[in-house]
Amino acid sequence: MNVFASIILWTSYIISLYFTIFWLIVFLDAKPRFLKEEKEKRLLNKFPNVSVLIPGYNEEKTISKTIHSVLNLDYPKNKLQIIVINDGIKDKTKEVVEEIIRKNKERDIILINQKNKGKAAALNNALKITKGEFFSCLDADSTVDKKTLKKMIYLYQKEDDKDLVIVTPAMKVNKPKTLIQKLQWLEYLVAMFVARLMSQLDCIYVAPGPFSLYRAKTIKKLGGFSEDNLTEDMEIAYRVQTHDYKIRQCFDAYVHTVAPQTFHQLYKQRNRWFKGGILNVFLYRNMFMNKKFGDFGLVQMSINMFNFFLAISAISFFFYYAILPILNNIHEMWLVKFDFLPYLKTFFLNLNFNILSIDLTKTFILILLFSVFLVMFILSHKNANERVKKHGFLYMLPYFLFYYVGLSFIAVIVIGELIIGKKQKW
Repeated sequence: MNVFASIILWTSYIISLYFTIFWLIVFLDAKPRFLKEEKEKRLLNKFPNVSVLIPGYNEEKTISKTIHSVLNLDYPKNKLQIIVINDGIKDKTKEVVEEIIRKNKERDIILINQKNKGKAAALNNALKITKGEFFSCLDADSTVDKKTLKKMIYLYQKEDDKDLVIVTPAMKVNKPKTLIQKLQWLEYLVAMFVARLMSQLDCIYVAPGPFSLYRAKTIKKLGGFSEDNLTEDMEIAYRVQTHDYKIRQCFDAYVHTVAPQTFHQLYKQRNRWFKGGILNVFLYRNMFMNKKFGDFGLVQMSINMFNFFLAISAISFFFYYAILPILNNIHEMWLVKFDFLPYLKTFFLNLNFNILSIDLTKTFILILLFSVFLVMFILSHKNANERVKKHGFLYMLPYFLFYYVGLSFIAVIVIGELIIGKKQKW
């Protein structure tokens, strides 16, 4: 391996190990607080008005469950407003919503019809008529647990801080069926745990679409959601951070979302997410290593930038160590007209194992990285109150070996698309 490749590899090793251990140290420091939180009796001293905004575009199959999950929230009915935004819908979503309104005349449900302008424009349109001190956005393919809203409001009341502007939920994949969905189920559990750790350092950089809860007055003062941003939920979080407001995660405020079923669907989703992620990092680059923004500027912005460097490194070394040897073997077999007998003889002669040929330093770091990540993986399940073997151990192998390589592949494509100036709509 040449010197340049070695530098890239060691840089990836060291930085990955540093940040992984960093989050474990944050966990050890926060563990007493976590245990205290989990034992708290979370009783509200008042029930503020809350508006739930549900933007929809061709969601006739899922929006009924979404709305009914809000109607069934354990929260005073007279304190809850539901605003559904028809964003130029072409299917029967409008009719489904109108039927729900007809059957629930005693509830405050409003349907707004607008031309297709995108999710951010739909939210801003609804924001103009919100009654609540707080408002939540809920994707039309997601459902919310009955106690979730109470838990999130309690966090606002517990901190009693006007600078706390966003409380994010704990998001799970709803009833995963396909391999891709089950891999995402594992990914979301890890992300949920990391978000809880990030919350301790005020490092949350995205307010997920499914049921993040906002302080209405502050978001309106900041100008609402950015309508020309691919990931408006990420951009609003960055903007909140730049104004020295706070974002917290409610560790057990569960929301269930429908995840992409196929790799093609996952590719389309992550292409937009990663593209939005890069553009927002560039947009808010002034926060990078800026002490004014505390741990967010020093730690989280560094991680957000490093992730894309890591993606390029992962794909490069996957190609170098996995794909290139296979291509070389195919080429060698082609030269001998695919006569496998000499190839097999050579293969078995090369099976001699010599421990001296192993790079012990790199092997040790790989084992250490995997061990630390495995600990994070187990803690993530415990944090989400899920069994590690809920969907069987079979799915863990592709998760650890191939899933993040696949995501890195998407990230590299996104970087290429940005370089050539390919445009993308929401």
